[in-house]
Amino acid sequence: MSKKYRAGIIGCGHISQRHVGGYLASERFEVVALSDLHETAMSEMDQLHNISTNHYTDIREMLDKESLEVISVCTWHAGHAMWTIAAAAANPTAIICEKPMADTIGRAEEMMTACDRNNVKLVIGHQRRFLPTYELARKFIADGAIGNVEILAAYTGHGLPNWTTHLADLFRFMLSDDECTWVMGAVERQTDRYERNTRIEDRAIATFGFECGAQGLVFSDMTSHKDQGAKVYGSEGMLNVGEKEIKILNKDTKGTWKTYSPDGKFFKHGEHDFEYVESFAHQADELADWIEGKGDHRGQAINGYKALEMIHSIYESARCHEKVLLPLETRKNPLELMIDSGHIAVTRPGRYETRAKRLRGEEMSSDDPNTNPII
Repeated sequence: MSKKYRAGIIGCGHISQRHVGGYLASERFEVVALSDLHETAMSEMDQLHNISTNHYTDIREMLDKESLEVISVCTWHAGHAMWTIAAAAANPTAIICEKPMADTIGRAEEMMTACDRNNVKLVIGHQRRFLPTYELARKFIADGAIGNVEILAAYTGHGLPNWTTHLADLFRFMLSDDECTWVMGAVERQTDRYERNTRIEDRAIATFGFECGAQGLVFSDMTSHKDQGAKVYGSEGMLNVGEKEIKILNKDTKGTWKTYSPDGKFFKHGEHDFEYVESFAHQADELADWIEGKGDHRGQAINGYKALEMIHSIYESARCHEKVLLPLETRKNPLELMIDSGHIAVTRPGRYETRAKRLRGEEMSSDDPNTNPII
């Protein structure tokens, strides 16, 4: 029987359930420890997955006692850097940190430094890279099935750090991880809107310029339509890419759309929650391969960093009123800089947390995101 890696979880909210499910479905990990402020969250995790784990309300105690080989960081955004750095100091073999990588580019760089100096492999959880539809889109594009890509377009929402970080990453993935070289964007923030205790905009639009000549367009909270798909326009055809199916129109399809609904490595198309169970299982499986020297991981930290850089460049473009060339030099969050300087003024006061329903007890916001590991 092949070795199973000892995994622990920091933060037992909704997304951590997907991490645990992925570890177990891959059959290459055993989840041995959970940490959260709420005992009920850890007990519910055990019950959901029919496992028995050690529970810790003190994250550092878990890191000190458990000799974990793999750690998932599933806190709210502002806790990603703090707990990834703390986890790296405990010398696991690998860490999977949820997206977005951090709340600032500077903190993201510190995460990579901490992992590099402790020889820890770091993955950022853009798990949609593992969906078979996006894998097929990448292959179609690489094979020239729609000619040269000219435009990628997506309608998204729920704040740039939340959904748009996935789409920025997926644009790069479909283009064989081509480099984004410039960004131009605009944001609106009339309300005091937060997402996982992080200030976010009300609406945004952006254009990404890629080295290959393609441009990516993002419309965030601009329309009622929001998804994690994209339309790709090439010189000789088009793709309509979704989480469950992909359509192609080119000369070979004779002017009509041809639909593909590919199965995954672990689950078949049409199974319940396919887009989640497949992507998290495949993400975990490829991590085990990376640990064992069987190739790189497509979600390794540099790709998460570049997705964050693209998102923060939208904010920087709005702050400076200019086209921003990458790499981004501003290591603080440009949206925070705009708000704190009065560059963007709230006209409809009253802070609200879009993820308040994920909290427990009487909390409506997380006053200390570094110690509240709910997501």
